[in-house]
Parts: sequence; structure tokens; C-alpha cells
Amino acid sequence: MIGRACLGLAMMAAAAGSAIADETKLAFATVTPPGSVVNTQIILPWAKRINDEGKGVVAIDVREGPTLANFGNVYERVLSDVVQIGWGIQAAIGGKFPLSNVNALPLVFERSVDGSIAFWRVYKAGLLNSEYDQVVPLMLVALPTSGLHFARPLKSLESLDGAKLIVPGKIQGEAITNLGGTPNSLPLTDMYEALQRHTVDGTMIAWVAFNPWKLAEVTFYHVDTSLGGAAGMVFMSKAKYDALPPAARKIIDANSGEDWSRRFGTALDAEGDAQRAAVKASDKQTVVELTPAQRASWEKKVTPSIAQWTKDVPGAEPVLARYRAEAAKHGS
Repeated sequence: MIGRACLGLAMMAAAAGSAIADETKLAFATVTPPGSVVNTQIILPWAKRINDEGKGVVAIDVREGPTLANFGNVYERVLSDVVQIGWGIQAAIGGKFPLSNVNALPLVFERSVDGSIAFWRVYKAGLLNSEYDQVVPLMLVALPTSGLHFARPLKSLESLDGAKLIVPGKIQGEAITNLGGTPNSLPLTDMYEALQRHTVDGTMIAWVAFNPWKLAEVTFYHVDTSLGGAAGMVFMSKAKYDALPPAARKIIDANSGEDWSRRFGTALDAEGDAQRAAVKASDKQTVVELTPAQRASWEKKVTPSIAQWTKDVPGAEPVLARYRAEAAKHGS
């Protein structure tokens, strides 16, 4: 009897060991530091949910920060299987994602959640297949749109009157030029000092990034508008995704896609709303919004930068049309 009991225990232990051995382990490089809204509100809860549902089947090992990858190399690190899941911004992946720059166009979407849903639906419609031939997006997000933050008040909202503004990219720079401003390309790490020394007049950045860069110390006049965001994604390589055991892929698929893209955008909007509200509540800060007439005027002025993008990027017109329709549908 004792021998049989021991044999039974040994068999159970072997079965448990086999289950652990068969568990698919995936390393996730967040790129962003611990405590960031991306990590705390999206990546860590997402990984926990998959780990809870996938015990013995799939386990995600989240590595926070830039130790294993950074925004500049995360795409290649995922493709080369150094890590199996990454969080990245398409604009940082040299020239691979021109159509995804639809998210950077000015005055095309208002809220991150609207843009994120539109982005996912454009992808699922097959309009971005040429860009996502090497990877499988698990979430797509339209990063929140940028407003304008100045060290000093503008004379008028009719024109930026030559104001020097730090811009995040070429598309946004063209929009600033068409609005009468002067775009400047500076790394974010140099933004605070440039504003403090008045070598620039302002910066173009989303509310969600306002606190992390301590902009309340160097900007005091804010135009709350939507001059374009950026594309982001949580992704796997196509080769790694296709090689997943069916049970593991089923769990990941059930926790990916439009629903989690929506959650991502919602979380970023909530954080941006909180930072905007804090600035509005300060007696040291002034936040202004465009009137309907001013918005119409700005839309007319930035139209050439949108038209130039559709001219320069093959396949851009149907992408923009579908994106606008989906964003408006959800936003309404």
C-alpha cells in the first residue's frame, strides 16, 4: 500500500512538472519605466489577467523599463526573439509605418479612445497589411492628441504669429507652419530647459505627458486642442505568434484586439483629463479652447498638411477616410 501511494505521488509530481515544462513563457519588455500609466493601467493588469487564465498554459514575464529594449530597438528585439512581446511607438521604427501616421494628423480625432478604436478597425479592414506583415498587434492605440503649451500668452488665436514651438514630428511641424508658427525639433529631454531659457516659446504635447515633464513650472498658457497624436502598439512577431500552441494563442486572442485597444485609449484619456483639470484649477495657469469659428479656421489652415500626407503616402486616402469615419462613429 505504501509503495502504491508513493508511486501515485510520484506520478502526480511528474504530471505537475510536465505541465510546468509545457507552459509557454513569454517575456514582455514594457520599455516604459515602473509607475508609468501605460504599465500600471494597461500592461501589468493585462499580463496578470492572461497569467491567471493561462496557468499551466501560458505565462507572461513583464520586464519594466528599458533594460531589455527601448523605443528605438524594441521592434528588432521582438523580431529576433530576445523578447516575445513589446510595447512600441511606430514613429520610432524607421520608415516602416507611414500609413499608421494617420494618428499624427491634426484635428482628425479628439479622444484617444476614439482614435484607438478607429485605428484597430482600419487594421482589421486590411488597409494596413503592408505595414504589419512581420508583427501581430495585440493592441493598437492612438496616443492622445497634442495641445499647445506656452511660456507666455499668445496675442491672438487667429495666428501663432511666428511662435517657436517644439514639435514631435514632421507632420505636426507642417501643421504648426501652416498655423503661422515656427516648428523646432528638440528631444523631449531638452524641452524643459529650452522653455525655461525661452529659447522656444512653447511645446506641442499631450496633457497625459504634462506632469511627467514638469511643464507646470515652465508653461502658463495652454491652447486645449487636438493637433495629432501618434501610433502605439503592443505586439508579437508574426513568426512567434504563429508558433504558439493553440491553447496559448486562444488565451492571448481572448485578451487582445479592439476591447483592449479601447481600454488603452480610455486609460490614457483619464490620465490626461486629470492632468488638464489640475492645470485648469491653478490660478497660475490659463487654459483656452478654440471657439467653433476658430476651430474651423484652424482646420482650413492645416488641411494642406493633411493633403500632403495623402499625396506622399501610397494608400493613404482610404486609410484616412475609414479612420475618420470610425473615429466619428465612436465619438458621436
